[in-house]
Amino acid sequence: MTDIIKKLRGGDLRSIGRSNEVAQEVEKNPVLFKSVFEGLFDTEPVVRMRSADIIEKVTRSNPLLLSSYTSTVISILANAQQQEVCWHMAQIAPRLKCNESQENEVIESLKRYLLHKSKIVQASAMESLATVAERNNSILDEVVEIITRHKERGSPAVQSRGRKLLKRLEGKSKNLGHQRQ
Repeated sequence: MTDIIKKLRGGDLRSIGRSNEVAQEVEKNPVLFKSVFEGLFDTEPVVRMRSADIIEKVTRSNPLLLSSYTSTVISILANAQQQEVCWHMAQIAPRLKCNESQENEVIESLKRYLLHKSKIVQASAMESLATVAERNNSILDEVVEIITRHKERGSPAVQSRGRKLLKRLEGKSKNLGHQRQ
């Protein structure tokens, strides 16, 4: 077990523990990313959650760290059961450099996440679908329809996120204009 993983142990799922400290270490020394990534497969849910949190944080500014993990992230996105891992994977997904087939897998996983019991997972999936749609116009109208549906029927948090996302996508989709009429 690496020292990095040792720092992620202990406590419970309501605490990020030393995640911010480890994220700073990884930002300074990207070689540590591999050890953190391996934490996604740890037997302890708290280590998996904190690993996902750190990966999400450090790839905001350095998405290239994901370049050799695309297939693995897509697999985790499709198969993760732990809600904390799911919402971080949803946030990470738009940062992946995907071919068309891989992007379709990501989109399908994000759509499934919209049915997740966790409202955070749902909101993260909507946000990521909007991000993917901004660069992939072929799904833009479908994503606007999906977000509109969730905005109307979702929890208050999902409705709020939906309103923000639709505003962000305004002018990019034909459907937004039709919905206002």
